[in-house]
Amino acid sequence: MNICPLFLLPATLMATSVTPHWDPPMVILGKLAAIAALVALNAFFVACEFSVVKVRTTQLDALLEEGNLRARFVKHVRGHLDAYLSATQLGITLASLALGWIGEQSLVSILQPALAVVHIYSYAVATSIAIALAFAGITFLHIVFGELAPKYIAISNPLPVALRLMRLLGAFYVLFKPAIWLLNKSSNFLLHRVLRLQPIPASELAHSEEELRLILEQSEKSADVTPLGRELVFNVLDLRDRVVRDIMTPRGEIVYLDLEDDFDTNVKKAIESRHTRFPLCRENLDNTVGLIHIKELLPMMREPHPDLLKIKRDLIPVPEMMPLEKLLKLFLSKHAHLALVVDEFGGTVGMVTMENVLEELVGDIQDEFDFEKEEFRKINANEFSVDGSLGLYELNDLAKLDLESADVSTIGGYVTHLLGHLPKTGEQVNIDDYLVTVSQADNRRVKQLHFKKLNDGAANTSAPEEARIREQ
Repeated sequence: MNICPLFLLPATLMATSVTPHWDPPMVILGKLAAIAALVALNAFFVACEFSVVKVRTTQLDALLEEGNLRARFVKHVRGHLDAYLSATQLGITLASLALGWIGEQSLVSILQPALAVVHIYSYAVATSIAIALAFAGITFLHIVFGELAPKYIAISNPLPVALRLMRLLGAFYVLFKPAIWLLNKSSNFLLHRVLRLQPIPASELAHSEEELRLILEQSEKSADVTPLGRELVFNVLDLRDRVVRDIMTPRGEIVYLDLEDDFDTNVKKAIESRHTRFPLCRENLDNTVGLIHIKELLPMMREPHPDLLKIKRDLIPVPEMMPLEKLLKLFLSKHAHLALVVDEFGGTVGMVTMENVLEELVGDIQDEFDFEKEEFRKINANEFSVDGSLGLYELNDLAKLDLESADVSTIGGYVTHLLGHLPKTGEQVNIDDYLVTVSQADNRRVKQLHFKKLNDGAANTSAPEEARIREQ
């Protein structure tokens, strides 16, 4: 922009008077049209930049299936995002510079005679006022109509904007391709050779897990994302932090068929359990030979000499520390619904099913045969009771706690680990700000726990690192 402050003007010009001499109307209209065209050109490149970044690939794929040629070109632009974003930046820079150079001079030449009309005849004063007004006017037009308005339109409607504008951007890219190539190489050289930074292609930029969580939390204000959809995405992100041990059915609760039992006993056990799949073992779960499905077990009742080994299927063993994401991939690739969980020594510690994994994504799945067990029951603001088999991560979510252990996965196991022995009914231990009482236990495990929040005085007197145990 050619800005000439008042103190830089020659004395002869400062003494010169301004005469109200107007340019011909067509010249004035031409100058205003040039300003409008440069603002529109800047708006075009801004809209192209934001629309191509915001448009979703899934939207384009849907249009591609319908044979939309514009969508195909937009998909091409998305695949070469670095180059086309450089084109938009070049266009914005050229349009902005031209607007400052041509637009300000044009407005100054229009405003100077207008100031003479209001009896400002001093050339220096009129020029300074005209320059200031022209600068303010061009800045206003550039920001409002050349930047903000197209940005909001492109962000609100990225697909239609991209479909309409990408062809024109493609023509600009072809025309200025050598200049864009030179600018990209120069910037990469500066980053890599001078600043020792590795340029990251725009096509490889992606949101981290924490960024996705923040986006989901902010989406609570939007009606476009339902609470169920938000919860599902959160559960998918949480899945990678879970392992098989967190969701497995423990060994003591597994219903299995035993080759040492007679056929009728096994059938009765299967029918009473109301399950559909059962591990087939010889004497105990450490000697598992396969998997039996109920739909193949019941027809065998008509055979004179039924043999479970004839209908057994392969049973997949999985380690207890396998991530659930990997387990789900294994189930899908093997077309399996049940796996046996083993420890580092090869002993059976539990069983995990496809339903267990799906429940981590969609919540508890109850059918007409399931008995719904209340694992967490809130009594009041300061008290709640939990089932001993409730997972630590589930309790953390429900009670806003932060319990972690590499040795156990359930709250019952956590309390047992703190105490160092199998708890008895009535034993108590301090966990964070809570006094935890063993409400129900047998000689094998903790069945029920009662949590009561301690007041500040009691919480401060308790040992922060150790469990405080009392017998009742």
